[in-house]
Amino acid sequence: MKPLSIYIHIPFCKSRCHYCDFLTFDDKPCQIEDYVKALEEDIAASGADFMGYSVETVFFGGGTPSLLTTGQLGGILRALNDNFSLYKNCHMSVEANPDTVDKTYLAELYGLGFRRISFGVQSFDDEILKHIGRVHNADAARKAVEMAQKAGFDDISVDLIFALPHQTLDNFKASLDAALSLPITHISCYALSVEGGTPLAENKPLVDAIPDDALDRQMYALAKEKLAEAGFEHYEISNWAKEGYMCRHNLGYWTGREYLGLGLGASSYFGGKRLKKTECLESYIKGDFSFSHTETIDKQTQMAEFALLGLRLTEGICVADFKNRFNQDIFEVYGEVLTGFLNQGLLVQKNNKISLTPKGLDLSNTVFCEFL
Repeated sequence: MKPLSIYIHIPFCKSRCHYCDFLTFDDKPCQIEDYVKALEEDIAASGADFMGYSVETVFFGGGTPSLLTTGQLGGILRALNDNFSLYKNCHMSVEANPDTVDKTYLAELYGLGFRRISFGVQSFDDEILKHIGRVHNADAARKAVEMAQKAGFDDISVDLIFALPHQTLDNFKASLDAALSLPITHISCYALSVEGGTPLAENKPLVDAIPDDALDRQMYALAKEKLAEAGFEHYEISNWAKEGYMCRHNLGYWTGREYLGLGLGASSYFGGKRLKKTECLESYIKGDFSFSHTETIDKQTQMAEFALLGLRLTEGICVADFKNRFNQDIFEVYGEVLTGFLNQGLLVQKNNKISLTPKGLDLSNTVFCEFL
């Protein structure tokens, strides 16, 4: 059977963070209940189209999946089991906010079969958390991670954002140190992105307090240095893991595996097509589970995405995999681009792999643009 990953979108939060432009809504219990019923119907309606697939990973993201009760999450998992063929050791992940969990809830999550939990921490500085609209504090984040370990989780990830308003290098170092003092096995570190139309973008004093590009790069370099010292492998531009704890679900995206998105606005990629569900909550709750957008991906685009996504991984693109997938040598297709970046020291070729150099990691967007 063909491998498949499934993403489940839970589009609800207690409140919207100032930097967020994701498809989410403020916490409304009645909407959540109706949404969960619709999601179960969406799952039931989708299963017949994937009879030849085996689901290897399931990822609940959002939004804040941990706003759902474990009863609601259990109902969604039952719908998946009833309508899809799940791999024997299907790896199930769930995102959570520190302020939405307690020890009982975490134990019940583990009992449902979740084996990976990812906490949206972003910073361990309470003042910075207030600046960006997070509703938890640093102490809640520490306690959430510790409770998750006691509940049975040994695959625990935290997200941090750097180059936040009013953040200094020492402040970011303190957040890294705080994260590394906890029993985590994975960490994602992202540079802040200011998206138009968000409260952050419209708050000029906060925008003016965002670190400049030079400090941004110093923070990234610091993350690479400290995480390497702590035994975390830098396996993707923004992700580090202890041995055996890379995010299996996200690796599927970066290596071109087919995936199905279920829920409001969820994206999918299968059968050579990119698809997306409706973004209208009212329509979805009423039973509109159709794809509102469908795009056939031609071979040229597939090759470009394979190269771009492969370069996000620190191990890089496998030249042989490109040849096997597209029946063309990668240098026949991108020879001029690759040679140019190899000569500039942004890429390196070693053992049949082409990957970004440390300099290339800092200038990755420059490299990626040449493949689009």
